[in-house]
Amino acid sequence: MLIGFIALAVILAALLIMWAIVSIPVYLAAKAFTGGRASLTGAMAATLLGALVYSFVAWIGAILFWAIFGAGSQLLGSVVAFLALLWVYKSVFRVGWLQAFGVAVLAVVIMTVIMVLIGAIAAIPVLVLRATPPGSGWGVPL
Repeated sequence: MLIGFIALAVILAALLIMWAIVSIPVYLAAKAFTGGRASLTGAMAATLLGALVYSFVAWIGAILFWAIFGAGSQLLGSVVAFLALLWVYKSVFRVGWLQAFGVAVLAVVIMTVIMVLIGAIAAIPVLVLRATPPGSGWGVPL
């Protein structure tokens, strides 16, 4: 029983940490488009609310559009859900539609740069191990 509670606590902590990490690009993008008015708590609220609204609208949209568009309903549902996400950004950051779109695009660009940097840093040990001559005492030959 205790192990289950510990596992649940670890999962909740991991979700909170991931939520904070994903909110950072939204925060930086919102800072750029709001003239510095954005706060980290606002970005975290926009990230959480945006994810919930996007998921709900995409799901409902796909169901409602199925009768009319068939297989294309998921694409149309995703487009409507993206507009709903922009509405969340527009409301939380008190910006216009174009600025909300800018926040979304810039957040994706910032997150992509962060992920590339993390990937490059994570690859360093692999490159070091591959460059190590056999018999030098470092790791296992690949």
